[in-house]
Amino acid sequence: MSPAIQSWTVTRRLIEEQAIDGMRLGRHVHHDSRSRAYPWRRSGGPLASELWPRHIPILDQGSYGSCTGEAEDGCCGCDPLFTALPPGTALGQAEALALYSAAEIIDGGSGLPSEDSGSSGLSACQAAKNAGLISGYTHCFSLMDVLDALQSTPLIIGVNWYGSMDSPDSSGLVTISPGGSVRVGHEILVRGIDVTAQQIFLDNSWGTGWGQNGSFIMSWATLDRLLAEQGDGTVSIPLSAPAPVPVPVPPVPPPPGPGPVADAADQALWNGISAWARHHHYGSDRHAAEDAIAWARAKGLSA
Repeated sequence: MSPAIQSWTVTRRLIEEQAIDGMRLGRHVHHDSRSRAYPWRRSGGPLASELWPRHIPILDQGSYGSCTGEAEDGCCGCDPLFTALPPGTALGQAEALALYSAAEIIDGGSGLPSEDSGSSGLSACQAAKNAGLISGYTHCFSLMDVLDALQSTPLIIGVNWYGSMDSPDSSGLVTISPGGSVRVGHEILVRGIDVTAQQIFLDNSWGTGWGQNGSFIMSWATLDRLLAEQGDGTVSIPLSAPAPVPVPVPPVPPPPGPGPVADAADQALWNGISAWARHHHYGSDRHAAEDAIAWARAKGLSA
């Protein structure tokens, strides 16, 4: 952690999975403000199409919610990370489950076989670092960060997974249908970019019978939306490169002073929307609910 960071926050959101046999998920939100000290540093150059070679088979998490370990193991099985590994390093399904179990322990759990409750990309990358597979990791905070990172390396992303994404079209494209609902979060490997089509190329962990031999594509616009929904990207650093060093992070501003006192109209409005605001929402509705709760708190209403 950078000495400049005097205070930090951790955001966790455990998402209940609507499990489907053969298409398990399991990614949870785990955002740590200290990650801001380790951002992906953009090259500033123009984007070019790229597809990073993969040296291990597509994985299949089967009945486990182990997508975080699967994605990170797959990432380590791609260039340039794979070529930096010591000769004979084992990667594959067993190693993916080991990373997932280690990530659950980092999260404060017990790991496999007693626990199978999901994890995060952040914890999976820390597990990979602890296992000596990578030298460290950095973080993408925007669509352009992800696209720029793909110029140099594959990476893993943790995003909401909508039910309509279970079934790619004939070209392998996944989309979010209007009014679609989130099944849970998913961690997936991104290892390619098509600048002309404005798409990214991804590997899933549901075996080769899903999608295009286990892989699929997604538009930049869809990725941008998913990143805005508490999504994240984590870039593993090969063993051949030095561990990332922290960058200065601006201090956290002090909390605002007391807001204006609520009047009768404010109280009546909050009485009408409070039940809706406290309900679980996704996408733009989630942001509207969060804004409503923040407004109520600023007014001194019970939120």
